[in-house]
Amino acid sequence: MSGVAPAQPASRSIVAAIARHATPILIAQLASMSTAIVDTLITARVSPVDLAAVGIGAGLYMSVMLAGAGVVQGLTPIAAHHVGARRFQALPATFQQGLWLCLILAILGSLILAMPDWLLRISHVGPEVAARTRDYLAVLALALPGTLVYRTSGGMLNALGRPRMLMFLGLGNAFSHVLLAPALAFGWLGLPALGAVGCAASVAINTSLLAVISLVYLARSAVSRELGLLRHWQGPRVKLLAEHLKLGVPIGLSTFVEMSSFALIGLLVAGLGTEAVGANRLLGNFAGTCYMLPLSISIATLALVGQAAGAQDWARVRHTALAGMLLGCGIAMLVGLTLWLLHVPLIEASVPDPGVRKVAFGLVGLIALYQLADAAQTIAAQALRGLKITTWPMLVHIVSFWGVGLAGGWYLCYRGLGSLGIAPQGLAGFWQAGVASSSLAAVLFTGLLCATLRRHPLSKPVQDRT
Repeated sequence: MSGVAPAQPASRSIVAAIARHATPILIAQLASMSTAIVDTLITARVSPVDLAAVGIGAGLYMSVMLAGAGVVQGLTPIAAHHVGARRFQALPATFQQGLWLCLILAILGSLILAMPDWLLRISHVGPEVAARTRDYLAVLALALPGTLVYRTSGGMLNALGRPRMLMFLGLGNAFSHVLLAPALAFGWLGLPALGAVGCAASVAINTSLLAVISLVYLARSAVSRELGLLRHWQGPRVKLLAEHLKLGVPIGLSTFVEMSSFALIGLLVAGLGTEAVGANRLLGNFAGTCYMLPLSISIATLALVGQAAGAQDWARVRHTALAGMLLGCGIAMLVGLTLWLLHVPLIEASVPDPGVRKVAFGLVGLIALYQLADAAQTIAAQALRGLKITTWPMLVHIVSFWGVGLAGGWYLCYRGLGSLGIAPQGLAGFWQAGVASSSLAAVLFTGLLCATLRRHPLSKPVQDRT
């Protein structure tokens, strides 16, 4: 079929293909991040109660949403294999079963968001903040179905090698949220002033629009219309849903492990004082923003590896995985170097408190190293997912991030390694363990990827392995 998944035989053209695929994804990811920043800025001007509600509620929503989005991401390698093998007739069933899975996950996730009392008890917040958080999450529960449908549509567009629409949708969503969220929060144009709930309502409205527009695009655009992704609608099919879950559940759990690791570190460093907490938040924001670059490259690598594997073109699988690793790690090294060279103006512009600045200045070297390790493990893991290998990456993430990163970080932070003459490291201990955990994951993923490629001669197709 014309317009879908062109072959990329030469290494240079593969690098260019990854860059072309990753650029609109990066823009879409950054646009998505901007909505959270907007909500924080708005609610900070409404009241401390609203700001606290967003701080507590957004964390739970992001955990539930990203776990669900990870599960539906199982669609991308399945669809990419079909595209590479030119099995275009299989794509409608794959996409429609992904939408059925969205419905199931949206119901489960919305129930979690609608009943947050367990989280509020753990957080020990006051009754006013608890009530506002409860209302905020109740509205965000309405955003979850649209978000998951949009993510599923995005997975199909990635598999088809057509991610530019995601960029336009992401930018449109950010622009709409910048206008609608303050109008609902502050009560502009005669609207009721809803505070944090207004921000949630804006998210719900915009994600619903994203879902509708992405589905219309997949139904009506020239290439997608030829595929008939939404024609001849099928009911739930157990075999296809099981295939989605087999790949998607480990991806969702991996996402949860990564998300929970950062969230728990934020709780575990609370005993170090406000300066350490502030510095950790600042450095985490830097790392999260920089992470968008390797994440975008990794998503592109997953799709292109999946297409090559579906075509049984193992030379292209190897070249694509290697090109993705080299491109991502090279960019991560440049980002780390830039952080190191510009850390003084960046930190001074980000936080006024001299105590927080002092702590952050002492950890910049670790953050720079973390970029390379995190890029390597992210891209290698996504390349494995492109080969439909998802369970082993999940297990590696559990051992690396919860074992080495969390447990090891706590030990280095509060206990140190007395037998080696290493005193308690404070906040630095968590970031030292973070570099070690990402490096361990990168080594294990790269070894697993190389072993997988060696076991499959060029003439043999990919076998699903979990």
